[in-house]
Amino acid sequence: VTLDEDAASRLGVTNTGLELTMAMRYGAGTAVGTVWDGDYDTNVVLKSTHADSATTADVMDEPVPVLGGLTSVPLRQIAKVEPMWKDGQIVRRNGVRTITVSAEVDRDCNVTAKTTEIQQLISKRTLPDGVTLSYGGEADENAETQPRLAAGLAIAVVIIFFILLWHFHKISTSVLMLSSLLLCIFGAAAGVLIQGVDLSVTSILGVISLMGILVRNGIIMFDYAEELRTNEHMTAHEAIFHSAQRRMRPIVLTSAAASMGVIPMILGGSGLWMPMGTVICYGTLITMVFILTILPVAYWLMMSGSTRRREASEQLEKQ
Repeated sequence: VTLDEDAASRLGVTNTGLELTMAMRYGAGTAVGTVWDGDYDTNVVLKSTHADSATTADVMDEPVPVLGGLTSVPLRQIAKVEPMWKDGQIVRRNGVRTITVSAEVDRDCNVTAKTTEIQQLISKRTLPDGVTLSYGGEADENAETQPRLAAGLAIAVVIIFFILLWHFHKISTSVLMLSSLLLCIFGAAAGVLIQGVDLSVTSILGVISLMGILVRNGIIMFDYAEELRTNEHMTAHEAIFHSAQRRMRPIVLTSAAASMGVIPMILGGSGLWMPMGTVICYGTLITMVFILTILPVAYWLMMSGSTRRREASEQLEKQ
């Protein structure tokens, strides 16, 4: 926009006044208030009708106040408007020129799903030579965080194995208990599908918590079964049958308490904590059924015949 000095002087328009008027209508606008929606604030600004989608003709027809605001004239009457390309700002990231395209999604929108859709659309296009594309936001955060979580998950599994080995003093029982951790996948997957939440970082943290709950309930059952086999000299079948009957009540109560305790996290609807609460709630209830059905059968099949070997070993030690 080039101001016509003669026409502007006759109408009392200055460069400063024109710049302020155009900046208010086509720039950031004039703040007039704030609207709050829960914990989210939205600024209310006053702009021109064509501020976000203006053409050259719209700018030329923009009314400009003259003669102290008594009247107004179109901008074309006091200035010359010509469209031209100009770099408003050159942004570099790690020394490389970068253009960032960002957007906000609706609250009920799945960010991961939308990002996947965008990636599929862009993958069908060929980028010019020398141009590279990278995704930020939640996709970048997950890509950076998930390897560390996977490493932490592996460390947690190793620590759990050595704790089980220290407690039971038997590799077979420890390996069986450790293998049962795979049962967490079914409960966690069911919760994610039923509630329709994202498989996020907090979901993985929920799986880690779920593993601890499953191991605790498994120890309650297997520990009593081992006690019956050692003190009462029961077979593996008899010991796990009585143990499952005797330990069913505490396992059900602890699982129900753990699942009910995270219901406020689900009802809160938080995008951060709802996935974690969903995994723990549904996973605990579903793995409880597996603990009382699959684990006793697996223990019986794996330990079948070991009673005779124990007795033979005890007799050999007494000789």
